[in-house]
Amino acid sequence: MRRLLLTALALFLVFNQFPAGAEKDPVEEFFDLINLDTRDDGGVYTITDEQGNVLMRTARHVHVGDRWIGMDNRRWVVFDVEGDEATAKLTGEGGQSWLQRVRALILGTFAPAAPVQQQETTEKKIGIYSTHGAESYVPNDGTDSLPEGGGIIDVAESLSAGLEEDGVNAVQSKETHVPHDSNAYKRSRDTAQELLSDGVDAVIDVHRDAIDAEEYLENGMVQIQLVVGRQNQNQAANQEFAEKLKAVADEQYPGLVKGIFAAKGNYNQDMSPHSLLIEVGTHENDKNGAEESVTKFADVLTTTLYGSAEAAEQTEKPAATASGGTVWRTILWLLAIVIVGGGAFLYISAGSWEEMKKKLKGFTQGEFGDLFKISLKNREDDDQH
Repeated sequence: MRRLLLTALALFLVFNQFPAGAEKDPVEEFFDLINLDTRDDGGVYTITDEQGNVLMRTARHVHVGDRWIGMDNRRWVVFDVEGDEATAKLTGEGGQSWLQRVRALILGTFAPAAPVQQQETTEKKIGIYSTHGAESYVPNDGTDSLPEGGGIIDVAESLSAGLEEDGVNAVQSKETHVPHDSNAYKRSRDTAQELLSDGVDAVIDVHRDAIDAEEYLENGMVQIQLVVGRQNQNQAANQEFAEKLKAVADEQYPGLVKGIFAAKGNYNQDMSPHSLLIEVGTHENDKNGAEESVTKFADVLTTTLYGSAEAAEQTEKPAATASGGTVWRTILWLLAIVIVGGGAFLYISAGSWEEMKKKLKGFTQGEFGDLFKISLKNREDDDQH
């Protein structure tokens, strides 16, 4: 098997002709052809924890190193794949540690990142396209694929309409990029480039999954899964973008976002730090429900990228008042860190609470006591004069 793969790689490198301006080297192009997109055999991967509890199912190929953040924000990483079964281990309970929160607070104080809407010269603009434009919804379209343009184009159009209602200029490409093969992302790359050249703030590639309908239903709502490619230089930025979107969605429309899947692949996300692939339901879900969900997701996108109406009102307050409050909060946080860190250090160095109390008592009666006596004497001298 190994010899066969090496032979195939050699033949590919010798005979394959790459289009002018291709950004990937031949080896990357070869491995792009090996299981980096959705399955075409009707199969489904099941990811479970180490106890066998199902975490998620997907028709997208699963590899060791793929990561999953579920609805509960717990973080998982796949460490084993056998056939259609993958096993993941828990790497975090979600949210930020206290140290991350402090770091974010400090960075926000001294280098605040303003929403796009605060930049008065910037137009609100989001690009939308569908790499697999033939994808359809069986209950409404009668089939799971329409080469001339499937139901996924309608869903993408509903996303555009929702953005327009929120005051965002949605630039949608209805190109289908057919056929649904390994070169679809190469064809859609040109579309993504056109959208980016138009000055969009983000690009959203709209897809749907190919598993049972109930896997994407929550309280009667068709869910949306966010997909981030693990193999591009913008991976960290796009992962952060996806996590911000989920946080906003969890607040505005609980259950709308099914989770975030960081999968092996590129998905043209190397082109922008605000590039994302979304899967809106599955081929078995109702298309009308999918359209309702992306309309909600339009609100999430708008809030995440440009801020809410409430946030806009906050920005109208005097800058000194807003920044002053943040600075004082930061100072209090830093003081708390010093106190807690100092206390922990004293306890570790002392070895016990009793020993720690003795050291503190000696310190207060020594250095601080002398300082207090000097201060009191100086005050008495001033009174006498």
